[in-house]
Amino acid sequence: MNLCLSSALCRHLAAVLFTFSAFCTFAMDSSSSAPVRLDADKMAGLNLTAVPPDAYSDILVAGELNMRVATLFEGTELRASIFESTPAKTDHRTRPTDIDEFVYVLSGKLILTEPDGTAHEFLPGQALVLPVGFTGTWEMQGNYRELVVLMKK
Repeated sequence: MNLCLSSALCRHLAAVLFTFSAFCTFAMDSSSSAPVRLDADKMAGLNLTAVPPDAYSDILVAGELNMRVATLFEGTELRASIFESTPAKTDHRTRPTDIDEFVYVLSGKLILTEPDGTAHEFLPGQALVLPVGFTGTWEMQGNYRELVVLMKK
């Protein structure tokens, strides 16, 4: 399974996201059809909300999960959020991902390792799609921060 998008597609998606956040009108009301500006402060890691440390204690295998999040948009079918974590590693064998995720790495480094040992590294400016059912490890290094876009169930 190839988790990484082509570098040309990553650059295109980054340009689209930048354009989307730079030129849209701010509107948090998901019932409105107006474009939504993504909060620049939250994208930069400011004013995020702490996640209780025990939320992922059952899958933590290394490090200490000090996580913070912020919802940038919550619509009928789509949610965009910022997620940030201190260095940590989680094992999803007993808790597979339950939804497809689009991830754009903003800072730090992400290493996703498949159950067969195949590792995929992602640096700032790189994007990936993590399909539903991923059961490998998720390792966040440095001051890890990502933009994550999810389809709601």
